[in-house]
Amino acid sequence: MQRQILAFVRYYLIAVVIAAFFCSSAFAQEPRGSITGAVQDQQGRAIQDASVNLMNGAARLQQTRTDATGAFSFSGVPAGTYVVDVERSGFTNSSIPVNVAAQGEAHVSVEMKIAGPGQHITVTAQPGSFRVDETSIATKTNIPINEVPQGVGVVDQALIQSQQDIQFASAAENISGVNRYLYSAGSLGNAVTIRGLPLNVFSNYYRDGFTFDGMAPSDTTDVDRVEVLKGPASVLYGRAAAGGIVNLVTKQPLPETHGEFSLQVDRFGSVRPTFDITGPLGKSGKLFYRLNFEFADYSNFRNYYGERRFFVAPEVTWKPDKATTINFLFEYLNTRTTTDYGIPALGNRPAPVPISNFYGEPWQYSTDENPWGIVSFSRNLNSSWTLRSGFRAMATNWYYLDVSPGYLLPDNETLTRYSENANYPLNFYDWQIDLAGTFKTGPIGHNFLVGFELGRQSVTQDALFSDAPPINLYNPVPFSITRPDPATLTEEFFNPSSPDYFPLDGTIKLTTHGGYLQDQITLLPSLKVLAGVRFEGFTQRYNETVYDTHNRQDNFATLPRIGVTYQPIQQLTFYGSWSHSFAPTLAAQFTPGGEPFPAETSNQYEAGVRASWLGGRLSSSLAFYKIRVSNLLVSNPGNPLASIQIGTTDSKGIEFDTTGRILPGWNITFAYAYNEARIAADPVYPVGNIFEDAPRNSGNLWSVYDVHRGPLSGLSFGAGFRAVSYRFVDPSDDVVLPGYGRIDAMAAYTFGPERKDQKLYKLSVNIENLTNRTYYASGNSPGVIFPGSPINVLSRFEVRF
Repeated sequence: MQRQILAFVRYYLIAVVIAAFFCSSAFAQEPRGSITGAVQDQQGRAIQDASVNLMNGAARLQQTRTDATGAFSFSGVPAGTYVVDVERSGFTNSSIPVNVAAQGEAHVSVEMKIAGPGQHITVTAQPGSFRVDETSIATKTNIPINEVPQGVGVVDQALIQSQQDIQFASAAENISGVNRYLYSAGSLGNAVTIRGLPLNVFSNYYRDGFTFDGMAPSDTTDVDRVEVLKGPASVLYGRAAAGGIVNLVTKQPLPETHGEFSLQVDRFGSVRPTFDITGPLGKSGKLFYRLNFEFADYSNFRNYYGERRFFVAPEVTWKPDKATTINFLFEYLNTRTTTDYGIPALGNRPAPVPISNFYGEPWQYSTDENPWGIVSFSRNLNSSWTLRSGFRAMATNWYYLDVSPGYLLPDNETLTRYSENANYPLNFYDWQIDLAGTFKTGPIGHNFLVGFELGRQSVTQDALFSDAPPINLYNPVPFSITRPDPATLTEEFFNPSSPDYFPLDGTIKLTTHGGYLQDQITLLPSLKVLAGVRFEGFTQRYNETVYDTHNRQDNFATLPRIGVTYQPIQQLTFYGSWSHSFAPTLAAQFTPGGEPFPAETSNQYEAGVRASWLGGRLSSSLAFYKIRVSNLLVSNPGNPLASIQIGTTDSKGIEFDTTGRILPGWNITFAYAYNEARIAADPVYPVGNIFEDAPRNSGNLWSVYDVHRGPLSGLSFGAGFRAVSYRFVDPSDDVVLPGYGRIDAMAAYTFGPERKDQKLYKLSVNIENLTNRTYYASGNSPGVIFPGSPINVLSRFEVRF
């Protein structure tokens, strides 16, 4: 037996030697080489965490990611010709051919360009840092922020996650000069002012470069970043109000499989589960998907308040070849929300009542069903020119049945109220196309953009307004806990004999078309001029059958912008600019004489400086601006169903922002704004009055430290504050909201097994209003003032897979 075993071992060893010989011979017949490379942006900065694929035709042979220096490598590559394909969120794909010699090493250098509107208007940020280096919101081209001659702010995913921001307006408040402007409590109040000026709900809020209804209860479920362009933006975006624009950048499909489930709760009983998964479809390497899902049940500190929300957003990206990207995005939102208009004023201050007091009816609500889709196309014609196009269709159906506060009677206890039963179907259709490229005329460089947009909108008004039974200021007992029967509802809330009974049955149809040109001219490496102009046409028709009202508006405007940047050293940039805006009013809004309001126009002068510190880890900006606005449309304080125009408003101020990473793991963002938004000329309001919801001083600080080593590895903790000075609620300056300071804090712990360099579980706890201070977040009339939330604890558990 022993002899048989020895014989077997001998024959086995002989077989192994023979196999090794033949294998070594085979390998000798196919010598192998390697590929090394580095990936950087147009400023020469390393791009970390880019996905690098080694392609042989349609087959992916190897895959890796860039390290902190932007470097990557492939080994064991047979001799031959290949393509190195590089992808990174926020950039256009880069493909570099490479020849690998036998036993040789090939080196490639890859420069990536920021993606434009047809490829998602996104930014690039240092992974894990609050600092953002590039965005295309200001120019729709691949121009770094330090070459943009206008105020720009971006809140990235790291900052949103650290604060557990649910509403995009909360995230935007991290940017200097941005403050909340609430229309209603809860998610319906998702609006902001910029530089002391309100935004138009239909033309100043964007999602992936297309407008959306700013009053829609949109949150951050599928939002990757929030971008803000300050001041007039009409040169690229057409009919935009003077304050600026907000753009939400959605999360994009990724080539690697990644998933995340989270459950968020707060102390008021809100429950918000979300789901996010992305990865490739099939094995072709050409199709990728992403799916975001949310089903939430919200509560807050206000009596009777509740909201239910369902949201789903599937997205598919198709790359039929290296130069072409086609993206399909669909979103569906369905919400039912208690409409809540806060508390009224008493005298010149918010009424001294509990901030939980509710002055509507427990059964009142609004619903919003909002499906929309975007198809975008991008084609790299060559290494210098890119053609992009996109089409968006959206159908929104708003329904309101609510009761809102009116005014206090002389007894200072009885609050009048108004009722509304309204349905507002909206349909938006938009098409965009542009061509972007770079070229030279002699020694002068050009980064050129030409584009065209066409849009159609329709809004139907099927509404009934009337008086509602009054309510007591100090003891707000509702008329009924449950919804009254139809006869009682008509008699008490929609009585045709009421002096304020006001039915509406109208249709607004709007067509816009605009063409634009823009060129960034490089006169010297340190001196660049950005010049652009847009030609905008606007036709609007309004037909109302109850009062037989018919009008039409036709507007045409030329909208220029010019700016200069000077960069004496790499870390320092000075800039100056002038821009002009144009925003026609809705045809359904007219003067007491029945004529349409004239269009709002504005001019802005801005100068500033941007600097980077600590080896590029920290960036700062300082801006000085003055905006003059004519015909600014605001709500009529004496009639919430009507509007008025302010003759001329001046907004001027100073803004300072600092964002980035001070030390490894230590991130910080700080913003401060000084603003004076005053009436400069008006036949009704005194010159010098401060504009509504425009604090003179506002600022915030947020800092987070992530522990990466030692026994506390995985722990994060941070804190911050937000401070706002006094504000007025309408242009008469009769009611003032006191200033306030609010302190917030957070802690998070990442734990469990690792997958793709990430631990699988994360528990986060945020405390808002740590000192439980009473404050008032916003107000837009003496009858509508919104208290801020008392202390709240948000907890979030995440599972990554």
